[in-house]
Parts: sequence; structure tokens; C-alpha cells
Amino acid sequence: MDVKQRLRSIYASIWVGWEIESNWTDPFIFIGLQIIRPLASTLLFPLLYIVGMNFTGQPVDAEYLSYIFIGTAFLTPYIFAAEAGGTIVAQDRERYGVMKSIYITSSSLTTYFFGRFLAIAAISLVSTLFSTIISYMFIVYAVGHQLQINLSNPLYTLTALASLYIGSLSIFYLLPSINFLTNKLQWSLTYYFLGLLYLLGDILFPVQSLNPFAAPFKYILPINQALNSMRASLGMNVEANTLYAFFISSVWVAFSFYIFKKAVREARARGLLDKIGWW
Repeated sequence: MDVKQRLRSIYASIWVGWEIESNWTDPFIFIGLQIIRPLASTLLFPLLYIVGMNFTGQPVDAEYLSYIFIGTAFLTPYIFAAEAGGTIVAQDRERYGVMKSIYITSSSLTTYFFGRFLAIAAISLVSTLFSTIISYMFIVYAVGHQLQINLSNPLYTLTALASLYIGSLSIFYLLPSINFLTNKLQWSLTYYFLGLLYLLGDILFPVQSLNPFAAPFKYILPINQALNSMRASLGMNVEANTLYAFFISSVWVAFSFYIFKKAVREARARGLLDKIGWW
């Protein structure tokens, strides 16, 4: 496939992704899924922390509040990628019945999934920015707690944001790779994965605070480095290396592409690309 044809395939996939994921034809669903839900997700843990400290009569640590605020706000790209990646195979193979048809075209499932991811990334970017700004204003002006956030280096912040999206791309390929070979996890895999991220991803607490033996996850998982780079870019005193965040995210993307192609070949050999039902 030449470059022009591949770009046309990606554009078509982006449009399909926008039509399916945005729910733009139903304003109430669009507002609920793309605006209200990310906003609630961003506010949940910071408000729980504030309420818990007030309930026990302890002072709210502005540094830790900022830590969990940034962690939950910029987890949104991973949430969107995991939700879409965890269900795309079930939708296209069983609900719409188009998976096999896409596979036998001149395009490829890798290209198709990349276009679908770009649509998800665009939607999640809007949701992330909106929920972050509104949540910040709510915590600072309505609840009355300061956040130690300072946008002093926008370029650094954009670089950290880019590494977050690169890492989320790997998830968008890894979760479907599992669902190609079984349909027993297609509606629950996303929640297993997100639960693991909350535990190991430096979202609510540094992973090494669980156990010193868990410290290597800080350097293995792409989200840890990306979130800490985001925190550092916003003025927090945390250990971060943006170049390493880019590197480890890129390694995960390369690994996910390899696993994805292996899974597609295995699914094709076993006749699973158009198999429906419980198996």
C-alpha cells in the first residue's frame, strides 16, 4: 500500500472512530460520556482526600493534593484508550461483523486501529483539558484549597502530554491483542487493566510506597514516567526524566505492535476474526 492510500485508510478509520466513540448525534450521551464522566473521574480522589482529612481533623497537604490531582486528571488518555481498546474487537467482530472484511482489504488492521486511536486521542484531549481546568477551578475557588501547580514551561508540559499519549497507544494495541484470541474478557479486561494502573502507575501514590520491591515498575511502565514528567513540568518537586518517558513509551508501542500482529495472525489461523458467540 502506497503512502497516499495508507493516509486515506487512516482518515477513514478516524472518521469511523469519531462516529462510534463521540456519540455526537445524541447531545446528552456526548456530554455525559465525554465531559461529565472525565470531570467526575478527575475530582473523585482529590475530593475524597480532602473530605478524609477534614473528617479526621488533619491538615490537607497541598503537595499531595496536587500529586493526586495531576495523576487523576492526566490518567484520562489511558482511560479512553483502555475503554475503546478493550471493546473494539467485540464491537467490530460481533456487533458490526466487519473485522474479517477489514482484514481482507488492501488496508490492514494495524492501520485501521491506528486511525481509531487517533479519533480516541482527539476526543480524550478535549476531555482532559476541559476536566483539568474545571476541576482546578472547583478545588481552588469553590472548595478553597490551593494546588501547587505552575505552568512555567508550556513546552515541557506539552512534551510530557505527548509521552502520555504515546504510552496510551501501546495499550490500545495490547488489549485487543488479548481479545482477538478470546471473548471471555472483552467486557471486563478494561477494568482489570485500569485497576492495575491505579495500583502500580504512580497515579495516587508513588509505587515504591507499596513495597520497595515494587520500585522497578516506576521505570518499566510508561505511565509512571509520563505522569511524573507532567508533575515536574507543572512545578512539582518529583523525580522525572522526559527523555526516558519518551523512550519507555516508544518501547512499549513497538512491543504492542509486535504482539498485535502476532495475535492477528494467530486469530486468522484459528478462524477467530469472524467468530461470534461464547467460546
